[in-house]
Amino acid sequence: MHDSSHYDHVVLISIDTLRSDALSAHPHPLWPHTYKNAHAVRTTLLDELARDGAYFPNTISAAPYTAASHGAIFTGQYPLHNGLHEFYNGSLRAPSVFTYGRRAGRSTILKVDFPIILGPELGFTRDVDTYLVEEDDAFIDAVAAAESTLACAHFGAVHLPYGFHNLTFGGDAYRAKVAELEEGLPQALPFVDRLVESYRGPEDTELLMRYKRVATHLHAEKQYDRLFQLYLDGVEHFLATRLTSFLERLRERVAATGKRMLLVLFADHGEEFDEQTNGHFNSMAEGVLRVPLIIAGDGVVPGTHEQRIRTVDIAPTVMELSGVPAPATGVFDGRSLAGVVRGKEAPDGDAPALAESYNAELNDFIAFQERQLSGRPPGPLPHFLVGHTAYLGDRRVVRMFRHYSDGFQRAARQDHTWVERFDDSRVPHRDPHDDGADLLAMLDDYRSALRRPEQVPFTEEIRAQLRSLGYSV
Repeated sequence: MHDSSHYDHVVLISIDTLRSDALSAHPHPLWPHTYKNAHAVRTTLLDELARDGAYFPNTISAAPYTAASHGAIFTGQYPLHNGLHEFYNGSLRAPSVFTYGRRAGRSTILKVDFPIILGPELGFTRDVDTYLVEEDDAFIDAVAAAESTLACAHFGAVHLPYGFHNLTFGGDAYRAKVAELEEGLPQALPFVDRLVESYRGPEDTELLMRYKRVATHLHAEKQYDRLFQLYLDGVEHFLATRLTSFLERLRERVAATGKRMLLVLFADHGEEFDEQTNGHFNSMAEGVLRVPLIIAGDGVVPGTHEQRIRTVDIAPTVMELSGVPAPATGVFDGRSLAGVVRGKEAPDGDAPALAESYNAELNDFIAFQERQLSGRPPGPLPHFLVGHTAYLGDRRVVRMFRHYSDGFQRAARQDHTWVERFDDSRVPHRDPHDDGADLLAMLDDYRSALRRPEQVPFTEEIRAQLRSLGYSV
């Protein structure tokens, strides 16, 4: 085994919308309990990575949407602490893995498929030397040409339209899939949102809207199994047509330089379909929040670690494994798992975890984005808390404040709280006898970061102390 004290290249691979149990290697998949007519797909590449690396199948995301989730991953801080907790508001304020990598003299590279979300508007390009949009080969070139890197390649093709992302990567197979899905459907299909995560030409935009109309129709018809199969098929298609060749090229180029690489593969959130959830953005569903983490490279001891960890653990783990100097104690909300990855210590057990979902009214968001994309000042975009969850031991509490209806166009107020317990296979079951008071207290403590500080009363005692220091008060 090689000394793992130094990796020339630290490459993060983010697969947007990949739920943990989409991998065939997952020890206790949740989806077969829910989608009885769906079937597993081939995930050979991910299964091999999980077998050869340190595999964490029970990683809890801090948020069910791309921006806040990636902010937590890159900073090791929960969203309320790093400045980016809403769906599309705020900016990443905390230092990130790119900050620390650049300080250590590494070239920092970020390639994204969703530039509108993971771009400069929300602070993701700070401390990034090379920023690329949908340029897989350019990312590989940049890594191979650098002396050392801290780099991340984000892929959006598991996200709807499942497996294709756009015409550049999907081509005629994408056109054929949309036409196939539309066969036999009514002429008048439901309203769909017009939100986009990347810049698209007219045909690309039309294809995406057509795909969304099909998905919205299937959800309205409660064809959840078919939707989930479309999602799983998209995972397989993405792996076969894009990620497998990408990783092969990356590994070959790095190996040719004689450099060593640490590979860290993860997801930001998963996907779910039921009466409450159509995808992920508004959901605290376990299938949405539970994502995979795989770490591979020299010095990594292969093993599957089923204990619960958090996506905020990724940044401190990467810093320690890569030898990049870590920030002062207390900066990270997460904990380093480097000792577990190296086989030098056992996992501590299930970590406590938190997640929240914020959103805006859909029509407000659509109008905001249309103004933004047209070059006009987009103006404010008010957000609200949809729901949140806290994990402790074998329990979690879920509290939802909004219920979506009318094709997920409207979010009505509600206040619905329940507690779930996880069985030996990590499957959650509701516990009607548990009020979750200790778990709700965790959420209250976390949310105190949002509260405005109370003004300190200016008492006579304070006046006297200031006078003694020479102030006139």
